Amino acid sequence: MSRRTSRKNAFIVLYQSDVTGRPVEDILNRWRSYRGEVDVYMAGLVRGVEGHKEELDARIGDAAVGWTVERMSAIDRNILRLALYEMTYVEDVPPEVAVNEGMELAKGFSSDEAPQFVGGVLRGARPPEPENGAAEGGGEDREKRRANIG
Repeated sequence: MSRRTSRKNAFIVLYQSDVTGRPVEDILNRWRSYRGEVDVYMAGLVRGVEGHKEELDARIGDAAVGWTVERMSAIDRNILRLALYEMTYVEDVPPEVAVNEGMELAKGFSSDEAPQFVGGVLRGARPPEPENGAAEGGGEDREKRRANIG
């Protein structure tokens, strides 16, 4: 399964959890009962977003001038969480790729204005580049964040 498809499926699970209030594990189990095995990358994204939701929401809220996370549509909120998680914690996804993938999800699932909104918020919430000249994508700082993944 492509990463793009895994992202889309992760978004669907996160959105369903958000609007129904059901735990992501219940939704992943139901997904498994209908579709068979759950993609490892998709499940990792879902669990990662769920485990870091408070931090992600705080960063999104800081970057979204004039918007609270709660006021955003559930679609946009979950696209932002997913893309920000990927750009922060997934080592081999460059931040700009995560931004572009988030904008693509917004094109497919949200309003006409959503891709620009998503792109702007994600660029504002982007993790700072390392000061020590570490490799593009977060280097040592990203490794420290990854070590905290539960």
